Amino acid sequence: MSDDSGLREDTAFNLIPTRLEDREYGLIDFLAIQICFGIAAWFFLTGGFTGMWVNLSDAIPIILFGNVVPLLLLSPLAVIFARYGVEQFIGTRAFAGHRGGDIFIFIYIASSFGFITYAALLFGRSFVRLINFWGGPEIISTIWPGASILAALATVIGAYIAWLGPRFLKWFMRASALTLMAIIFWFVIQILFFTDIPVWDLQPQGAPTESLLFNRAAAIELNAALGFSWAFWYGQWTRLSVDEKSAYHGCIWGWGILASTAGIFAALTALVVGSPDPTAWFLDVGTTTTVTLGLILFALANVSSIGALVYPMSITVKSRFPDINWTYIVILVALPGFILNWIPSVFSLYSTFLSFFGMLTAAYGGIYIGDFIINRGNYKLRALYDRQNGYRYWNGINFIPFVAFAFGCIFYLWTYNPVTLVSANGLFPYITAAIPTFVVSGLIHVVLTHLTDTYASNESVVGSSSSHSSQPEAPTESD
Repeated sequence: MSDDSGLREDTAFNLIPTRLEDREYGLIDFLAIQICFGIAAWFFLTGGFTGMWVNLSDAIPIILFGNVVPLLLLSPLAVIFARYGVEQFIGTRAFAGHRGGDIFIFIYIASSFGFITYAALLFGRSFVRLINFWGGPEIISTIWPGASILAALATVIGAYIAWLGPRFLKWFMRASALTLMAIIFWFVIQILFFTDIPVWDLQPQGAPTESLLFNRAAAIELNAALGFSWAFWYGQWTRLSVDEKSAYHGCIWGWGILASTAGIFAALTALVVGSPDPTAWFLDVGTTTTVTLGLILFALANVSSIGALVYPMSITVKSRFPDINWTYIVILVALPGFILNWIPSVFSLYSTFLSFFGMLTAAYGGIYIGDFIINRGNYKLRALYDRQNGYRYWNGINFIPFVAFAFGCIFYLWTYNPVTLVSANGLFPYITAAIPTFVVSGLIHVVLTHLTDTYASNESVVGSSSSHSSQPEAPTESD
């Protein structure tokens, strides 16, 4: 990437729609990427909290429902970006406007640093426990500064993996995914069939309230927040898909059903040892084999996920600022997470962070799917890239999706406050918050678009949906 030709090639690959000959990700590759992306701190901690709040007979269907249903609702996103080959937030310009798309980029990047931090911190905290088991050096066998030092190391390694690009990621993720799934299935089988622990009879040891209904709803909400969190991450990956089918099934199975096994494993360990951190179970078993496999599991899971986070975030920044060197972008994206690693108290706020992130992505996802319904999945590539004449709205911003976004977030917090666990409107726990927020945001966007006749157009500020072409066009270079 150091010479001019390499830089131009890199810029073109990240900026323009992916050509068919550059699309290398088939179904197996997507399963591997999404498994490695998903099986990390978020699934381990989400599953762990689920096991702390409800029993196993509730935890398994809650984890599957909470993670799969949002993906089914968001599934057209996989098709859009696989069809057109554009980056996620370039596609967002169609309904938000070119400047409006930039606003969503800011929301996405600013809110996503936490995911890098949690993956790195779980890596660090888990390794501290395992190093203590082996009697390692004191400087890396304490939560402070040991966990932060190891988290910083994981961030650097993950960022380097992202810097190497999609080809290296593809082969690295294939090997990692197979290893992760094998270890997790082995652990689950060990707990279910080779211990004397009556796991189906165990009761949760950290329920937030005495109400079973509320605890179930809170567990569903946490898992649904994780399920919707992928709404920001479709385009950067599925633009690499060889076909729409691979993108669709890869996301549903990879992020949903297969990655959920990590959540089920964490729920099992939480019920057994009373901690949302699965490493507590590794140490409770205490055998060299278990601790070693646990070390491999958390190393691969969290480092590969950091790479799978930094790469799409860097792609988004590169697509908006193509003149910035790829190396600098990767460093800038990874740096805030690296800094947050040195604030240990951040780790205890995971469930709150995930709920707020789920609120943002549920609202955004609902709007995008609403626009997909309005336009029947047809967009003009040339208009997505032409900042002067393409998809024109007043001052470059379509305010309708932002009104829908704001109302969706307000509805979420009115229904469920993840800080106080209070429902101002009394609807929670009879309904959850994320799925209704998705519906409310999407409906508001669709209704206001029809009422104001404000459709995306590359001809005028207010046009009609007929301006969309079902055939992709080559973009201009005016971006």
